[in-house]
Amino acid sequence: MPVKCHDPEERERVKRYRPQMLLLLGAAITMASIAWEIARMNPQTSYLVEPWSTRGFESIHGSIAFTIGALIFGAGLLTMLEKSLKPLYSVLIALLMALGAIGVAAIYGTDDRTMGGGATGWVLAFAVGWIVKGLVVPRLPEMAAAVKTLSSLAIVVVTASVMNLLVFGSESEARPVVWVGIAALVLFGLASAGRPVELAANRMLIISTVAGGIAIALSAAAIRANLITAQLDLDGVVGQYKDTQVTSGYFLSLFGMLLAFVGAVSLWAKRRDIIINQQRAEKQRLAAEASAAEIQAALEVAQQHQREARAAQ
Repeated sequence: MPVKCHDPEERERVKRYRPQMLLLLGAAITMASIAWEIARMNPQTSYLVEPWSTRGFESIHGSIAFTIGALIFGAGLLTMLEKSLKPLYSVLIALLMALGAIGVAAIYGTDDRTMGGGATGWVLAFAVGWIVKGLVVPRLPEMAAAVKTLSSLAIVVVTASVMNLLVFGSESEARPVVWVGIAALVLFGLASAGRPVELAANRMLIISTVAGGIAIALSAAAIRANLITAQLDLDGVVGQYKDTQVTSGYFLSLFGMLLAFVGAVSLWAKRRDIIINQQRAEKQRLAAEASAAEIQAALEVAQQHQREARAAQ
């Protein structure tokens, strides 16, 4: 006997909330990775040293992954609210995401880091230039498309050159929270300067999933090194770094961030289409009202002419 499929209403409901489900499921999977093994020794040498494996809750990197997942989960819930489509609320939610990233760096960041200069400095400088362009160009008077494009390019290049010369051009040493704070605020600016501003929270959510995924991906070497450090602290007998490997918990957290990214992008695309359709409908309504007003004015003029003609007779 064939299995009866879901009714159309249920399929439509699942389709409607699929981006939200992917986003929250991905964040939850990343959080759950804290209970899984994230590093172990090669099976051939695993029992010659202790500890031979590490779970997420035993490592700072597992805690970081859990915190990133929790922040994405909370940010996703805020972004799903209908109020997040209002410009002010959208910008405030994006700012909360930036502050959350700074908070993670403040909690887990330890040793000073040297940043700035070179390619990194230029990337930050051009990001600031793009933000300034997004704020200035919409306020410029009407002009030809070519002139507007050249003006936009000039604003980006000039701003980037000035910022690289004055701020980002030379290497500096500071705590991780400082560098994360600069990057988070720059990314917040990029998300908020985009159009439409109603989607600032959605853009920042996408950026957050990408940044969180990169942070977790780059922690593989540190996770393996921490296992060696734990062995050294326990009894001084350590394995070789080449015999360590990241395991299921690490890959599970990455898979969770990938799902969250897909969900965030799908939610952004869905809302973008809604806003575009609303703007198109609003333009059509205004055009119809203008056309109706013109027809009414023409009708009144014709009636006035008829009255004048009858009066002349």
